Formats: sequence, C-alpha cells, structure tokens
Amino acid sequence: MVFPCCSHRCGLTNEDLNRRWCKPNPILHPSIYHTKGLMEYLARVWKRPPAVYCDYHGHSRKKNVFFYGCAGAESWCHGDRLAPDEPAQYLLLPALMHRISPAFALGSCSFKVERERESTARVTVWRQLGVQRSYTMEASYCGFDRGPFKGFHLNTQHLQNVGSDFCEALNGLGDPGAGVDLQLTRDLNGELVLDSDSASTDSALKTDSDEEFD
Repeated sequence: MVFPCCSHRCGLTNEDLNRRWCKPNPILHPSIYHTKGLMEYLARVWKRPPAVYCDYHGHSRKKNVFFYGCAGAESWCHGDRLAPDEPAQYLLLPALMHRISPAFALGSCSFKVERERESTARVTVWRQLGVQRSYTMEASYCGFDRGPFKGFHLNTQHLQNVGSDFCEALNGLGDPGAGVDLQLTRDLNGELVLDSDSASTDSALKTDSDEEFD
C-alpha cells in the first residue's frame, strides 16, 4: 500500500502543516491527524504499514525534480547511526526514477535526517511508523538545469509525466526483473554514491546541502 499526500506550506491557522506531523491536533490539523491515524491503524492493528510514503512539494531554490528521504546513517540522532542501515531499501526508488524519468535529478536527492525536521511528514512516518521508503518529492519552481529539459520551466505536462514515471517506478519495486543493480560507495566527501546500470555523473546522493525546504 502506498500513501501519497499533497501538501502546501500553511493551513488556515497560518502554521506550516509540514511541521505538525509528530503531534497533530485533531481540530487545528484535521487532514494530518486523520491521515496519520489511518497509517497508524494499518501499521499497528493490521500489521501492514505502507510500503512507500511520499508527499509532494514545490521547491523555491533547487532545480529539477528530486527526492528527500531518510537514512539512519545520515541522521542527527546517535541511536539511528548505531542501528543497522539498509541503503537498498530507500535508494532503489530514486534509482528507478533516475532510470525512468528524464525530469528526475538523482544528484539532487538528499537522505539526511536533521533534528529540526523531526516533525515533518517524511521523518515522522519513517521514525514513528517504520516506513523505510518515506520521501518528499520536490518539483522546482525554478525549472531544469540538466537533461533534455535544461533551460525550461516545469509545466503541467512535465508534472503529469513525472507522476506517470513515479507510478512506473513504484511498479518496479515489486518486479525483480525491473530492478537496478545497486552498488553503493562513498566519495571523498563521505557522500553516498550510487552506481547503477544507467547512472551517470549525476548519481551522487547528497547528504548535505545549503538548504532543504521539506
């Protein structure tokens, strides 16, 4: 089961709704409260947590389309860094998107878990519900700087195509024949590097950046 969730910055209470996922108020944040409640029911009562969680944001500075995800090895929390980490769990979907979608920039992805983002949907679903493939998909307000769309702004057709590519990538998660041969290394800066059968120089998965607006 996959849970997509569209989100904008503020609700009617003038709060950033993507900072209310840890303890949402049923009156002030009803959409978050009930969405999280449904996922908790699936995870704790049915014992069937979502296979993937992804919310969709627009990014005001970085270009292209990319993911923010969660890696225990890249967490601010010492306990996360001590726990066994399975990079293939959270890197496979970005790798599939890199292979499938011309709008997707694997090199812009980041999997750093920062303390100040503990209350975001991405980190809350990862930490509280144990969903390893918990992401924010960012689509730039500033257009593309790579690939076949370099120099163009994103339009409606681009976004529709990315949605279709995302569904194809999700399908690939359950299809062994459509998988990507993941070879994980670290570069000289300590950043994760994914060398897949179709990866290029854009395959460095950033674990740090000048800013992250998820």
